[in-house]
Formats: sequence, structure tokens, C-alpha cells
Amino acid sequence: MKIKELQDRLSACGAQNPKAEAQIIIEQLFNVSYAAQLADPKRDYPKNELENVIEKRKEHIPLQYILGKWEFMGKEFYVSPECLIPRPDTEILVEKALEILKKGDDVADLCTGSGCIGLSVLMYGEPKTVTLMDISRGALEMAEKNAKKHGVYDKCEFVLGDITKDMPRKQYDLILSNPPYIPTKDIEKLSSEVKKEPSLALDGGDDGLDIIRFLVGDGLSYLKENGNMLIEFGFDQEEQMKALLEEKINTGSIKSYKILYDYGGNPRVAHISK
Repeated sequence: MKIKELQDRLSACGAQNPKAEAQIIIEQLFNVSYAAQLADPKRDYPKNELENVIEKRKEHIPLQYILGKWEFMGKEFYVSPECLIPRPDTEILVEKALEILKKGDDVADLCTGSGCIGLSVLMYGEPKTVTLMDISRGALEMAEKNAKKHGVYDKCEFVLGDITKDMPRKQYDLILSNPPYIPTKDIEKLSSEVKKEPSLALDGGDDGLDIIRFLVGDGLSYLKENGNMLIEFGFDQEEQMKALLEEKINTGSIKSYKILYDYGGNPRVAHISK
């Protein structure tokens, strides 16, 4: 199958960017670089393997799950339908974490999923340890697999449990979280592909802020004095986040906060200082 046919077939499946998808598929399945693809656009690739991918894309299975891996912060992470797909929008959280991280800090990545946030901080920074916690056993197993892949398993603590009930009895210098934050009523409006991702990682309750309220409420007790917390939230939740955090300022629960914007110019992360 030639790459142009692959692009056309992916387009018929509803792929938003069939050209880019085709390039990634060819590169990942057959180890043919984009430059090599451009140099020989009429090259034939094994049809059976590509038909298998196309059939799964017809069912709106995300490409990331089909390939079983995806890039985040320049590193490759294993992914599965048990965990959220890493997205570039989240990289701003990791970049800020690395900026404020001090050598020897204790770090927690709550609702860790694939582990891409906490493990990236571990690979690019020098924390003492990183605790990775998730309510989903399948997600936590994926985080463990990624820690082993990148050779940092011995610096990690993996905790299976509900962060609102089962947090380890310790405090951290830095808490990071990309929690579920989509309002329950909006789940059905999501694209067919996004709905293939685990609902546990998407559904944030009536207004999407159930877990976020815990983090900036009781969750602050797990943060050391002068510690920092970074929380991802939805691009349309800025005013709700500000109202919630202003309340915490007024009660003295936190010292300050700042809203960080992703590379698309959308409000994306709350940086909270205790």
C-alpha cells in the first residue's frame, strides 16, 4: 500500500490529520523516517499490517492505543486504554515543575495515568523520590512499565488508591496532578476517540472540579510549608479556578497562585504556593 492510499483510507475513517497520521504509522511500523517517505512517495508498504491499523481506526480507536506508545517531553511512553493519552498541552506543567524543582525534593504525581508527568520530572530533574498514585490498577501498571523502560523505577513509589482517601502519610515539596476535570454532562459530547479513553481519567463530577477541590482543600495537608502544587484544568475553567483559589487566599490556606497558559494560548495550569 502506497502512502497516498493510506492517507485516503485514514481520511475516510475520519482522521483529522490523515497525512500526519500516515507518516507516524509508516515511521513506527516500518522504521521509515519522514525524509525517506518524502524521497520515495510511491514505495509500497506491507498491506496486511496497514489494513489492521485502518480497521481499528474505523472503530475510532485512537492511534496512540493502536501503536501502544506516544511521545511526551521528547520521551516515548507506553500507553493503553487503561490510561489517558499524554498531550502536548500538559508539557507546560512539567516545564514549570522543572523550573521550581529543587534537588532532593519529594514529589508526588497524583492521578498519574501513564506516569508521563512524574517520570518526566524524574528524568529531567533531580528529585529525591517521586510518588506516582492512581485509582486504576491498569494505569498504575502502565506507569510502572514506563518507569522500568526509562530506568528510573528504583526512584519511584507506586501507590494504588483513591487520592481523596488513601494518600500516603507524608508531605511533599511538590505535588503535580492532571486530574479528571471534564463535567459529567459533557462526557457524551466528546469525540468518539476521546470517549475511548478511561472515564475515570476524564469525569470530574458535576462541574468537573471534584478532584481539584480536594487538591486545594484537604490535599494541601500533604504539601510541606512553602511547597508548590501544579494542577491542570480545562481551558474553559479559568474563572472557576480563580474563584476557588481566591477563596483559599482569603482563608490563608495558600500564599499565592498563578495561572499558566499552554502553547495554544489557553489557560491550562494553576501554580499554587502554600
